Amino acid sequence: MARRNLSESASKALAALLELGPSSRPALSQATGLSKQTISLAISELEDHRLVEVVTSQQGHTGRSASVYDLASDAGWLLGVDLGSTHLRLAATTLRGRLLVETEVSVPALSQSANTDLSQFAGDPIDAFITKTEAEHGRVQAAGVALSRAVPALTDWQAAGIDDHGDLASIAARLGIPGDVPLYLENNVNCAALGELRHGRATRHSDFAYLQIGVGIGAGIVTRGSLLRGEKGEAGELRRLPSPFTDGPEFADAEDALSVSGILARYAARAGTDSGISVKEVFRNVETDPVAAEVVRAEARGIAYLAVVLAAVADPGAIVLGGGVGQNAILLPVIEQEVRRRGLDIDITVGSLGDSATLAGATALAAELTLGALLGEAHAPRALLGYGGPWPT
Repeated sequence: MARRNLSESASKALAALLELGPSSRPALSQATGLSKQTISLAISELEDHRLVEVVTSQQGHTGRSASVYDLASDAGWLLGVDLGSTHLRLAATTLRGRLLVETEVSVPALSQSANTDLSQFAGDPIDAFITKTEAEHGRVQAAGVALSRAVPALTDWQAAGIDDHGDLASIAARLGIPGDVPLYLENNVNCAALGELRHGRATRHSDFAYLQIGVGIGAGIVTRGSLLRGEKGEAGELRRLPSPFTDGPEFADAEDALSVSGILARYAARAGTDSGISVKEVFRNVETDPVAAEVVRAEARGIAYLAVVLAAVADPGAIVLGGGVGQNAILLPVIEQEVRRRGLDIDITVGSLGDSATLAGATALAAELTLGALLGEAHAPRALLGYGGPWPT
């Protein structure tokens, strides 16, 4: 979305409208502290930019009806892309964060493909998704894309002059998103943290950590409502920590020990055979299989180790668990017990968005950067107060 160079009063009025929802001019005047005449001029400006429109009217105390304004139906929408190692998920939301459509696209069965490999199959589905959604909801205004890797720069990858940073620029180009649409790349765990912040379990917290355990491990750290990214975009890369286990199979690091492959390796070592069991079956068989119960309990203690590290380094108000492994609620009692045993009092919970967390966060990222460009840094935070709402799962 190109910056529309809105006046100060128009930016203030639009921020209030995004926060409050459908509102009359008197209501916006009261909310912003601007005079009724200034609000009228601001609304006219926003109408000229096709950002707001009259949606209904309401009867006033004097018998006169007042027009009620809201975002224009063709004000545009935001694209979210979850480009994982094994999947491609797409979503569209309004500028206010309401989900319009979410879909998962079938991709070739490339087990644990790199993003650069999967991106070559993503262009056509993304183009078809954009074409269909634009026909119903107007122009796509920005795109947020979640990748299963660290992203060193949070910037518009469509802009000229950006260094390649490995193959990131080529991945962005392969997605086929129109060149005049701002395109932001971000790590998938960071996106999941934003998803839970704007739409899920962490909406009440301005400081929390999202801890993802699945095919890999990682954390998205939110402080004062913003992502902590670090100099190279690698904040929260817990995979480099030592393994929490001193017995059984040798593991190179925490990710090797606690990810899906680590769970299966521990099960095979305890069972004395490679049974071909899946991680889902390990969790499903906890009540009937002593080996599964032992492995799951060890996994919970290992995740507690990561939680303690996060608490010591970032002091989050809560830790939200996610990922294919982390979202298993059966782990919670042992994690909480281990964390309390170390003298820490911290809220630990399972995320509410499941596999949609990353996608919800990718669109939230696009929204934050779009509203920042549209409204300016002074008014974007107010607009985000009313952003989001529950993400249908």
